[in-house]
Amino acid sequence: MKICIVGAGAAGLAALKHSLDEGHDCELFEQTGFIGGVWKYVDKVGLDEFGLPIHTSMYEDLRTNLPKEVMLFEDFPYKKELTLSYISFQEVHEYMEAYAEFFKLSTHIKLYHHLEAVSPIPGGKWSVRVRNLEMNLIEMKEFDSIMICVGNYSDPIVPELPGENEFGGSMIHSHDYRNTNPYKNKRVLVVGVGPSGIDIARKVHAVAKKVVLCKRSTKTGFGLKIADGVIVKPEIDEMSEKIVKFIDGSEEEIDDVILCTGYRFSFPFLTPQCGLEVDDHYVKYLYKHTINVEYPSMAFIGIPKNLPLFPLYCLQARFYLAFLRGNFTVTKEEMRQDVEKFLEKFEQSEEQPNTKVGKEFKQFLEDLATLANITPMKPVIPNIFEHLIKEGFGNFNMRYTILNDDDFEQNAL
Repeated sequence: MKICIVGAGAAGLAALKHSLDEGHDCELFEQTGFIGGVWKYVDKVGLDEFGLPIHTSMYEDLRTNLPKEVMLFEDFPYKKELTLSYISFQEVHEYMEAYAEFFKLSTHIKLYHHLEAVSPIPGGKWSVRVRNLEMNLIEMKEFDSIMICVGNYSDPIVPELPGENEFGGSMIHSHDYRNTNPYKNKRVLVVGVGPSGIDIARKVHAVAKKVVLCKRSTKTGFGLKIADGVIVKPEIDEMSEKIVKFIDGSEEEIDDVILCTGYRFSFPFLTPQCGLEVDDHYVKYLYKHTINVEYPSMAFIGIPKNLPLFPLYCLQARFYLAFLRGNFTVTKEEMRQDVEKFLEKFEQSEEQPNTKVGKEFKQFLEDLATLANITPMKPVIPNIFEHLIKEGFGNFNMRYTILNDDDFEQNAL
């Protein structure tokens, strides 16, 4: 089978490796000049040399907020010299490059190839329009199947803040944050208490005159702890040139704002004929967040959130490949009913549909393996992840050791 894979980040590399393992003819298109997706750091922000949006949101000194023991591809360990669990983004990127080299993936990867349009054609196949950026040439290609692996962290959500037009300082999204240099001796407001908001607030606090963290939610990302000395405030009520008022009546003098307000799903190359509805946080209709219900020869790898992602990418890829080879069959109507059942839980709440699997993540992972009749994820990985949900993520003073397929131990450094 001829398979098109879109994106050379972690999800794309896993999809390519497992597709090649099953003997498929694969082409992977990557619009940048490197593999690694969001794990490749570039100084530049805004647009690249071809006028396309910079994809990566990586910033200097970032360390993983997940231990590497739950951030590994199947059957490909990190090098033994990496004894810490929480590692730098450079070490993650080097690991991804080693994975691609070991499994000889590069010959199937076309760098500087930008996907412009994907459309279904008769026979369940796909027409793909791709631009060779270096030569500025358009190629039309046909594939039996397509796997979308472009990630969820490149199209920033920028909320409208009350009075933002009156504010006199700088305001950027964390997508364009690279280091603390612009914030030395400044009074900085960080909006959002997800993982990036808490981490950036901690880093900026080391050089700034003052850091205020604005909580737009009652929950902090991944149970991460807010650094001592960071002022925590509720939602913004009003902004003026230098003063930000909050809904509790308090106010703070602020010089600059960093918006850590998340990212939306974005697939601009998908034509309306693909049969999908995409909003900020959810893609409808995808069976098990993976298979396009209307056109099952299309799959998405990496849509679910709040999961051990690298192992998930491998499991999703194997799940979909098992579907393609007929390990299991499911009708469009059955897939659609499964999607509607998933959406029912949002109908009685104010929360919009999203792909956060939540506390049921173990069951979700088990369902993929059981349904497809494939080898499940090694239990030790969801066991560590479950432990992290309870104890909190990003504890850089903790080291995890995998003892066997089921068990692990943790030790303080």
